[in-house]
Amino acid sequence: MDESLSILVVEDDPVYAEFVASTLRAAGHDISIAYDGAAAREQARKERPHAVILDLGLPDESGYDTARSLRNGVLDPAAVIILLTANPSPELDTAEAVGIDIVLGKPIEPALVSAMVDHVRQRRQRRLQK
Repeated sequence: MDESLSILVVEDDPVYAEFVASTLRAAGHDISIAYDGAAAREQARKERPHAVILDLGLPDESGYDTARSLRNGVLDPAAVIILLTANPSPELDTAEAVGIDIVLGKPIEPALVSAMVDHVRQRRQRRLQK
């Protein structure tokens, strides 16, 4: 990867959030953590992250609702949203409709997430340039 990315991890389990964050930090990324949808929007407005790693089950709202609100003017159009879920059959049509780029099952391999963020971000940038 050529550049460090700013990534917002949105996860209500502090232990899991720190696991994902520490692995992504070790890969050279700048990481911040939010524990619910409202905090995610607030941090995203301030930090304008390149990517959001978003849990589906948040205490204040669904990850789908958080993604929709982040896509509606909070994030840069080239930002990547990766949804994490323990649900064995997430609603993929809903995920796509609210602007989620990738849906991954938990537990995840953070090194894979880092590579996917970079790949999807490059793809989104190319699409926006057309």
